[in-house]
Amino acid sequence: MIELDTDYPQETENNEYRYLSPAWLDAIAAGLTEGQRKYPGETWRQIPSAEHLARAMRHINLYRMGDRSEPHIINASMRLMMAFETSGAEREKWEGLMQDMERGRL
Repeated sequence: MIELDTDYPQETENNEYRYLSPAWLDAIAAGLTEGQRKYPGETWRQIPSAEHLARAMRHINLYRMGDRSEPHIINASMRLMMAFETSGAEREKWEGLMQDMERGRL
């Protein structure tokens, strides 16, 4: 655990990266790199966020049932990141369609 040095007070950080596990981030990066080898390109961006969420839940459930045949927590973490990223793209697409509708373009 990192202790803050009270002799040198600093302003609060907006994003406390100190709470993110470096080992967890490294494992996610390794998993994403392996995925890139298996599926070249960023094809995961074309998969709907709901599918990424379903796959993440599958990994979480398998881990909870005791399956240790693969790194389910890391795989779930990667899928959650993908769902987060693709939900933003879906949201932007939806907002664009709504704006087009409001302007009478559709």
